[in-house]
Amino acid sequence: MLSDYSKNHQLDHVIEVESNKDTLTLSGYNKSNDSLLLRIKVKLKRYDVLAINEWHSIFNKGHFKPLPISITTVPFKVRPELDEFRTNATSGITNVGLNLDLGRWKTERYFASGKKSTHKFYGGIWLAPSVEELDSLQTRGFLAKGTASKQLFISTALTLNYTYNNFTFTFVPVGFDIATSSVGKEWIYNRERWWGFGIGLEPKFFKSN
Repeated sequence: MLSDYSKNHQLDHVIEVESNKDTLTLSGYNKSNDSLLLRIKVKLKRYDVLAINEWHSIFNKGHFKPLPISITTVPFKVRPELDEFRTNATSGITNVGLNLDLGRWKTERYFASGKKSTHKFYGGIWLAPSVEELDSLQTRGFLAKGTASKQLFISTALTLNYTYNNFTFTFVPVGFDIATSSVGKEWIYNRERWWGFGIGLEPKFFKSN
């Protein structure tokens, strides 16, 4: 029973959970003997929920096996006021990139029905190519009036993320767009701070522990 497991047999580190309807088989270790693999069966009552919590970071062994990465886009960017330019907000899905998990708190919840939910909070680093259309005003006259030029930038940012199962909501407190061309370097927002919001997916082949 769940109450018996919680009081007398709780594992300090769970590495695998097998679910067969209302019966869970937990495999893991205890701190008292971390070389002995234990397997414990837990039977859940109708409304029981078993929650398994885990903290993991880049300083823990095995953090990058498999790669803790999600595919994320940041469609909403807000650029603070800059000189004579007012605060600028843009939207568009032109910057799909990779969001690397640096440290996470994860909770997996197992239900008597056999279902499972995963909640994860983590900080990360996001990297993506992005395309910006520049004009004379945004390059302070470097481009001739009436001329527009699409330029490639590399976007990078720090991220705060919440994942429910495989779907991720992302907040970007600080990000930068870095030019890859001489025209891009004339852009007023090149290497200037922005913040924004994003969404992402964690594919199964990238799924973290």
